[in-house]
Amino acid sequence: MGLGALTFLNPWLLLGLAAIPLIWWLLRFTPPMPKRIMFPATRLLAGLQSRERTPARSPWWLTALRILLVTLAVLALSGPVLNPPGAQTAGGAPLLLVVDNGWSAASRWDARKSAMDNALDAAQRNGQTVVLAPTAGLSQSWSAAPATPADVRERAASLEPVPYAPDHALLASRLADTLPPDQVFDVLWLSDGVAHPGTDALVARLREAADGDVTVVSDPGGQTPLGMYGYTGEDRSLRARILRPGGEALSGQIHALSARGDRLAEATYSFEAGAISTEATFELPLELRNDVAQLRIPGENSAGAVHLIDDRARWRRVGIITGEARGQAQPLLSQSYYIEKALNPYAEVISVSERNIAAAVDDVLSRSPSVLILSDVGQLIGQSAQQITNWVEDGGMLIRFAGPRLERASDQLMPVPLRRGGRVLGGALSWSQPQKLAPYPPESPFAGMAVPEDVTVKRQVLADPSGLGEAEVWVRLEDGTPLVTARERGDGRLVMFHVTANSDWSNLPLSGAFVEMLRRTVAMADTAGPAGDSEAGSETGTREAGYLMPRRIVDGFGVLGPPPPTASPLPATEAASAVPGPERPPGLYGPTGGAYALNVIREGAEIKPLEPISGAQMTVYQTGETVDLAPWLFMAAVAVFIVESLAILLMNLRTSGRLAGRSAAVLMAAALPFALMGDARAQGDERRDEALALKGALETRLAYVITGNEEIDRVSRAGLQGLSEVLTARTAVEPAEPVGLDVARDELVFFPLIYWPVLREPRPLEDETLARVDAYMKQGGMILFDTRDQNRRTFDEMGLGGAPGETGLAALIGRLDLPRLEQVPQDHVLTKSFYLLDNFPGRWDGGPLWVEARSGSAEPGQAVRADGVSSIIITANDFAGAWARDDSGRPLFPVVPGGEMQREMAYRTGVNIVMYALTGNYKADQVHLPALLERLGQ
Repeated sequence: MGLGALTFLNPWLLLGLAAIPLIWWLLRFTPPMPKRIMFPATRLLAGLQSRERTPARSPWWLTALRILLVTLAVLALSGPVLNPPGAQTAGGAPLLLVVDNGWSAASRWDARKSAMDNALDAAQRNGQTVVLAPTAGLSQSWSAAPATPADVRERAASLEPVPYAPDHALLASRLADTLPPDQVFDVLWLSDGVAHPGTDALVARLREAADGDVTVVSDPGGQTPLGMYGYTGEDRSLRARILRPGGEALSGQIHALSARGDRLAEATYSFEAGAISTEATFELPLELRNDVAQLRIPGENSAGAVHLIDDRARWRRVGIITGEARGQAQPLLSQSYYIEKALNPYAEVISVSERNIAAAVDDVLSRSPSVLILSDVGQLIGQSAQQITNWVEDGGMLIRFAGPRLERASDQLMPVPLRRGGRVLGGALSWSQPQKLAPYPPESPFAGMAVPEDVTVKRQVLADPSGLGEAEVWVRLEDGTPLVTARERGDGRLVMFHVTANSDWSNLPLSGAFVEMLRRTVAMADTAGPAGDSEAGSETGTREAGYLMPRRIVDGFGVLGPPPPTASPLPATEAASAVPGPERPPGLYGPTGGAYALNVIREGAEIKPLEPISGAQMTVYQTGETVDLAPWLFMAAVAVFIVESLAILLMNLRTSGRLAGRSAAVLMAAALPFALMGDARAQGDERRDEALALKGALETRLAYVITGNEEIDRVSRAGLQGLSEVLTARTAVEPAEPVGLDVARDELVFFPLIYWPVLREPRPLEDETLARVDAYMKQGGMILFDTRDQNRRTFDEMGLGGAPGETGLAALIGRLDLPRLEQVPQDHVLTKSFYLLDNFPGRWDGGPLWVEARSGSAEPGQAVRADGVSSIIITANDFAGAWARDDSGRPLFPVVPGGEMQREMAYRTGVNIVMYALTGNYKADQVHLPALLERLGQ
């Protein structure tokens, strides 16, 4: 039985309240106390008239206390439960629980999980069966068979948001096929507040299943989901358009991140009340802009709040050199006019007006272009040819267009040898007609483009068939003649268009296909140019037979990671029109140097709000948990009983025996609430232990010891959070948020590394705590003690040269069964577990790092233990102070004396320590020696 948010698990016990009037009538009277009168009878006369007056009725306040006591006891026994405010269903039919779990639900997934738990709790109290229906990622085996809340709870716990939009139409179809036609449901829809394709069909099906009664829960106006896509503005700036389904006024930031996760720039955005889109602009130079790998809305943890930038979207610097006489060239007849018009929206174009080819080559190459275009430049000779050859072999892309000069002579910087004289199609003295383009080969970068029907070629330079063996043919004419050829040269590439760049030989430069061809060709070039350090190249197995293999995939929360086994290759011909889904989630597809970014939100998209549903109950998510009121009512009843007993004691002070009995009862009653509180505290501790165990067991986490000093604990947490971010960006380890531990009561075994900041005057540990710490270290755990004081004597006093003293570290762990310690030797695994290090600085520098000493029989690089991991590491350099960052990613403390280079070395030290804790003596194996020597030589 429920009264709004208040529910009674045993409502029949409320009938006890009907007895309150009878209890009130009985409690009104206080019967006179019996007296013992001594005989003889003569004393009867003296005691006939008593001076005390026994009241016929109890005082009104005492009666009220007793009635309140009975009322509280009855209410407590009836099992009252206070539900959090939010959606409530009638509870008279099976529950159909529809959950939006697409990308737009990820940012506030905790609220949806809480709503699911509360709905299942209510169903269990009401004796309802439940059908759990996710709107995204619906498996083929899913059916609308009702199950018990306990069974559904297991599936709900494993439900996670997916990185694509819900398929409301598919769910509506499956519900129509599997729901019993004559069954009425209580329908609760935990929506994301967004109208997706097929929403109308789903609404109609839910109304039919509920006979018109549907409860819909969505986000409050200020917490609607945000989406984003990036694009290039007319002024060539990098821009982001932020979308939402509406709501209150809102402002925030967009972060531009590199491939390693480093923040390169920030841009602010602002929504007016009711606005559904806004823009943010990044002001970045070309070199820095090309390092941007993704745009992200901080705090909005969803796949729609991440926009990946692939190589096609990065700007290249393109140099153009033409062999025509510029004084005679008209704009619409110029060789460079159409190239500049095609590339200006996508690249930084350098057009050289120098007529001297050698001087023009010097000018262009000095600006580090990614692409060099030569239009109707014939034979390159001398220093210019050598310069361009070296530039191409170092990673540059050379694109050449034909012309009268190339008809007469060519050079070695061609993908294929040319036949002298060219070929004329059509005309008065020719039997042939102008040729159209043939369909693009599957391996061509132009595959997937529409072949223009109106493009014809009337003149071209011909490739020598004998030289086509190693060359790639990207475009052919209908008669099979190559029109665009390419070939790799060193680390670079040569590309040849066998027609001019103007309309003299073909109308291709007048078509949109020419723009797209140039864009795709330029996109294949290294953004950094030959002088850069880009990782452009091809990866084995990432592109097979026209398919782009998944390389990095975005999950529902917007985290970029390895592709799941269910991810399918992306056909190159469908890349431009592909929509993220279960088989092809958003992410990066294809080789490193030519990856294609498949994003959730594309340019021109909108996020439409879910319109109010006629006749449905529309509400918003509420935070909170179900509260059991019975313990509180029992405690209130005990408190009333204590007050009533004390009142009776004061009224009966003359009866010592009764006073003693009442006193004992009062003491027992007073002790009862403390016992209940202790039990509640024990239950709370048990829940905390379970939550901590789940955190440590399900995800890798770094832990720190809670010292009780708020400032030190804050720095420890910020430091480990900063180190976790560095580990995620640079290594395969992706730690979750760090955890604070109370070593006196928390289980330590779930954490591979514990950071322990040492206070100047710490309290000595209890024997039980020392035993727990000792067992953790001897069972494979590692503790990093940081005294943060640069005091080298501390380690001598720990037993490396004298008796334990009274320093902070000695007072803390002086009684532990510690092994012999030594400074980290040069060949220790810690010096090479990830980075090659010879020093281990933190916020301070100069203090040595101490580890377990190696035994005399140990091999070099091998510690005493079998797994090669020292159970204890001691430093005085304040590692957490060097690692700590604020919410904006800025360091919290300066490092002394080495500046930011010292901070970088501190991060590397932290990475080595974590990798050492996780991998043991892996890097001590001699198989790594050649690679280490090579790195040392670099």
